Amino acid sequence: RRSRRTRLAAGMGAASSQPAGAGRGRRRRPCSGSCCGGLALFRSNFFQSCIGEKDYWDAAYAAGRYRDSYEWLQTTNELWPYIERALEGSSCSKVLHVGCGNSDLGRIVTLAGHKVVNVDYSGVVIESMRQKHPEQEWLQADCAEAGALGSEGVYDLCIDKGGIDALIESYTDRMLQRARAMVVEIHRVLRPGGRYLLFSNGSQHRKEMLDACFQRVEAEYCEGYSMDLYRKLVFVYISHK
Repeated sequence: RRSRRTRLAAGMGAASSQPAGAGRGRRRRPCSGSCCGGLALFRSNFFQSCIGEKDYWDAAYAAGRYRDSYEWLQTTNELWPYIERALEGSSCSKVLHVGCGNSDLGRIVTLAGHKVVNVDYSGVVIESMRQKHPEQEWLQADCAEAGALGSEGVYDLCIDKGGIDALIESYTDRMLQRARAMVVEIHRVLRPGGRYLLFSNGSQHRKEMLDACFQRVEAEYCEGYSMDLYRKLVFVYISHK
């Protein structure tokens, strides 16, 4: 297995982040006018500010932009050692999978013997996945809304593979506040001793948000293959309630 895992330095909160796949597959065109650079920047900023919005994801999934199944950051198999570690040897944990999209993660964790609730705020993808995998539990909910994830202290583990990144990487104050609210809501539904396993595209804001809610936060990063078969750096946080 060709992967590298390294403990992060204490000052990791200052590092910058960038959405997975940014800049890939774009064709550059020559331009003689300075206005083109400004227009490109406007379009980029407009897109970036939309990625935390429910309407963006509903439209994207309805258009098939993320295929029938898409794995953010790295595949579940690449990240499985961290999931296994966070499960702490349990044979039947209650697991919350937030920002599930059309990932295969929930199915794989279910096959390992655990009870999984898959959550996304896109009703389009939840309905699609419910039809595709009726044997699994699916919930359309906004994780940043207080009380949206159900009763307090229910789950042993919450897994987030890039979900909160959509809010943080919108780079707006409103979405940053919603990211903090999402962490609070996840903390609420975890049982005492429960864990929040976050796989993330970056380090900016993440550790600070987690430290504000959780008793202990472990931070690492790993390098492995994305589903598009390119090397991808992923930040890993295991937070303990």
